[in-house]
Formats: sequence, C-alpha cells, structure tokens
Amino acid sequence: MNIIYTLLIAIVGWLIAKKLKLPAPAMLGSMIAVGITNILFDYATLPSYVRIGAQAISGAYVGLQITKKDLLNFKLLIKPFILLFLALVINTIVVGNIISYLCNIDITTALLGSVAGGVTDMSMIAIDMGADVGSVAFLQTCRLICVLLFFPYWIKFMTKDEEDASEDTRIVKDDISCHSFIDKYINTPVKKTIFTLIISLFVGYIGQVSGIPAGAMVFPIFIIAAMNCTTNTCAIPKEEKIIAQLLAGAVVGASIKQSLIDSLDKMLLPVIILVISYWVINYVFSIICKKKKWLDMKSAMFASAPGGATDMTLIAADLNADLTKIAVIQVLRAGLTISIMPNIIALYIKFFV
Repeated sequence: MNIIYTLLIAIVGWLIAKKLKLPAPAMLGSMIAVGITNILFDYATLPSYVRIGAQAISGAYVGLQITKKDLLNFKLLIKPFILLFLALVINTIVVGNIISYLCNIDITTALLGSVAGGVTDMSMIAIDMGADVGSVAFLQTCRLICVLLFFPYWIKFMTKDEEDASEDTRIVKDDISCHSFIDKYINTPVKKTIFTLIISLFVGYIGQVSGIPAGAMVFPIFIIAAMNCTTNTCAIPKEEKIIAQLLAGAVVGASIKQSLIDSLDKMLLPVIILVISYWVINYVFSIICKKKKWLDMKSAMFASAPGGATDMTLIAADLNADLTKIAVIQVLRAGLTISIMPNIIALYIKFFV
C-alpha cells in the first residue's frame, strides 16, 4: 500500500506542477510532493528495481538527444567544448570543496550538488553514491531555477550591442538518416519504443551490477547514443519519458527526510556560491570564445549557461543566436557531464579526500 500511496502522491504532484508551469514538472512535482508528504508521514517507499529502471530510461533519453548530425558538427566546436568541459570539471571540484568546507556538508553531496547536470539525473546518481539526496536535489533545483530566471536577462544585457550571429555554412542543419540491417525488422514506432526500452533496461542492469558509479544511467547513455547515430531503431515517446521522470522524482522524494528541513538554513550560502561560480564561467568562457573567434558572444553565453539544452535553445532563438551550435554544445555537455562526472568525483574522493 505504501508503494501505491507513493505513486499516487507522485502523480498528484506532477499534475500540480504542470498546472503551475514549473520546469520539468513530472520530475520536480513528484519529487516535491513525495518529499513533503514523506517528511510529514514517513511512508514513501519504492522497490530498488524502480530506481534502476528510471535511471536506465533517463539515460536512454539523454542518449537519444545525441545524433549523427551532432557528431558531425562537433568537429567544428571541439575547442570551445573542451574549454567548457574542463571549466565545468574544475568548477565542480573547487566549488564542491568550498561548499563542503564552509557549510559543513559532506564532500560527495557538495560535489554532486555542484555538477552542471540535470535535477533528475544528479539526484538519482546521488542515491547510488551514498550522498544526501535531498540536499543534492535542492542545490540542483535552485541552480536550474536561477539559470532559467536570471541568465536570459543577463545574456540579453551583455549582448545588447552585439550583432546577430552569422550563419556558418559548414554547420550541418538537416537531420541525417541512419540505416542498418535491423531497420527493416524494427520499423514502427511501437517496435522502436519496445526495442529501446528493452536495450536500455538490459544495459542499465549491467551497468548497475558493474559497480561503476551511476552505471545504470551511464551504460544506456553510451549504448543508445551509439545506436541512435548508426541505426534508425531507437525512440522513446513523450509519454514514456514523463513516466520515467515521474518515477525518478518519486524515488528521490522517498529519500528526502526531516534532516533536509533541519538543514535548509545552511543551504542558502551554497546556492549563492553555486550560482556565482556558473555566472563567472559563463562570462569568462564567452569572452575567450569571442576573442578566439570560436563563437559569437550570444551563442557562447547560451552554450555555457547551465540550464537544459531545450530551454537554452528556445530562449536563444529570441535573440538570434546560433541555435545549432548552442544545441550541439548543450546536448553533448549534458551527456558527458552525466556520464563522466560521477566517475571523476568518485576518483577524486578515492585519491584526494
């Protein structure tokens, strides 16, 4: 019955968040609703296989965002991408340690909370790595909200005298069809969905038992991305994505305890430190890209804003930035951050903490 109650509360939270037009309502709504009610009544529970399944499907969805077109365009954006990724890695380590030291938060929680990843993904990874899930979810949610609320105005102000981005004729804009011998067998939306779910769940389980940090999410990211760039057999409809987000939110919410409420008074400073650090990266990265003529100022600022790829690209469209370059950097940044950063953090903790 507790499992049923948990799922019902998650659905109610999603519907309320959708009504309020919150970002990622299925994830945030279910997480907040289950988290609050769990603090009050200590009832929420979900079997471990639900968490593994939610991680696997979330990983598959991330992998599906990476296309052959992105890989072809990536060769034109290698330099700014490497600069951005290195800056994000350094920022995570430095800011995570600062937050841990100043705010008396355990290092794993501080590091995962400082990663420029998704709320769903980093919260699920926090469960695997034994971090304080509530604190990680809180930091990630605050970072996302601050980026969506303030960065568009910051970018608009900083680029008010900039010209619109000129079209780069080298960029591939049209989708590229990928074909393989199995396409003729998996050739309908239903078959593609079932095939993708089976593959992602199978490799997610392998990732879970492999012992690699966040393996249940990391393995599907790479496998589904590889298949998406070489075949035409992978797809996850919006409905399945919402279900995975809802389950992930419920799993995270079930991990939130009274201790999160007791520690909220010390979470303001970490949020401020986190947002300022990403603001500095956004500015410095964009100035370097402009001087090196890797990207125009608008596109560089949107590409390095630590929000969702879809959100940043849609906002960038209003300011006539280079949407293709922004989308490529944001999508690949998200995929590599989610798949590689947990392992970097695990190695850092093992050898330096």
